[in-house]
Amino acid sequence: MDRQSLLEQELRGSINFLLDYTNLNPQSPGFGLTVDATKDLRIASIAATGFALSGWVIACERGWLTRQRALEITRGTLRTLLHQVPHQHGFFAHFLDMETAERWGKCEYSTIDTALCLNGVITAAAYFRDNEVQELADAILKRVDWPFIIFEDAGQSLFYMAYNPDREGDYVEGEPGYISRWDMAAEQKMMYLQAAGQIEPTLARRLYAGFRRDKRIFNAQDVIINPGGNLFAYQFSEAWLDTARYLDPDGIDWFENTRRASLANRQFAIDQASQFKTYGANSWGSSAGDSPWGYDVSGAPPALLEIKPNGTVSIYGALSSLPFVPDQVMEMLEHLYREHPQTWGKYGFFDSYNLDVDPPWYSSALYGIDKGCSMLMVENYLTRLIWDTYTNSPGIQKALSVLSFTKR
Repeated sequence: MDRQSLLEQELRGSINFLLDYTNLNPQSPGFGLTVDATKDLRIASIAATGFALSGWVIACERGWLTRQRALEITRGTLRTLLHQVPHQHGFFAHFLDMETAERWGKCEYSTIDTALCLNGVITAAAYFRDNEVQELADAILKRVDWPFIIFEDAGQSLFYMAYNPDREGDYVEGEPGYISRWDMAAEQKMMYLQAAGQIEPTLARRLYAGFRRDKRIFNAQDVIINPGGNLFAYQFSEAWLDTARYLDPDGIDWFENTRRASLANRQFAIDQASQFKTYGANSWGSSAGDSPWGYDVSGAPPALLEIKPNGTVSIYGALSSLPFVPDQVMEMLEHLYREHPQTWGKYGFFDSYNLDVDPPWYSSALYGIDKGCSMLMVENYLTRLIWDTYTNSPGIQKALSVLSFTKR
């Protein structure tokens, strides 16, 4: 296939994945919820559901769903989010029962996974301009009690990462309650935008200024890094926000930062190629997802933490860098499609692979957030649809003004 056809088939496969792995039973309390991973079809992810809401926009725009059907799914999903999904002060439970929408076990109420869902809500409302969708979206967004997860420490305003009221609940160490903090540059940047229109402007600006901008050098240039050097942490906010056309209040170019981080991630694979069969110029991507050992979080220098490569390549991690380093990503996709057909299936590329185990391992799984992020990035590369829709929405425009982002 030529490059355009390969990308369009990957995109169509992503939409088909959402159609097949989203609860579309209109009689179910969990209507609209999207599976966390194909490994366990009982569990939905609130974040994957946010990516799916953006996916219905893509499907409608491309004519793969009629506007009526896309609206039916979107309205039903928003009703589920507003009336069925458990929340604490508007922050959703991370994992849910696909059928009942009940909280899965004692999972945490996650700020970042809620934020990923809210980005889908914002995108859907901005695209469809439908009265019911707008009313539901407004109710979901206004219900979020941002001060509930804001705290002050050493003169900085910060977000907590999560909340869990249950002793021995997920991520609870000792007493239940608040869990960890967002004090580093990572995937949470969308949260500052979502909060900016709902809280006092001075506090909104303090929050955005409150997280660290740790810098390291790659190729004689600064990179603002996340602690583990994980690709997804450079990509999740940028899948919706058009950083190519905006600079932050300090003049930081987050698009260029993600480009440099992507090149550094690829270079790490090249540097490790003599020790790992999987790695090379056309086989890179240290992120998070499936591995021979289950769910794995990997990274690459520059990073704050020690990097321990294990030979697993996150295909979606590289694919989600498409708008930032298109030539390098396309060379990898063509290489995989040609040389490793085991990485391709009904829904496009699978999650990951590893040639450094015996026998060589190819994932047969798909993760909702992985497929979702790469789906948005492919569409943005081809048409800018999600970037334009989300970034130009009234709420995000207000937030960019409050936080003093500037258009290039």
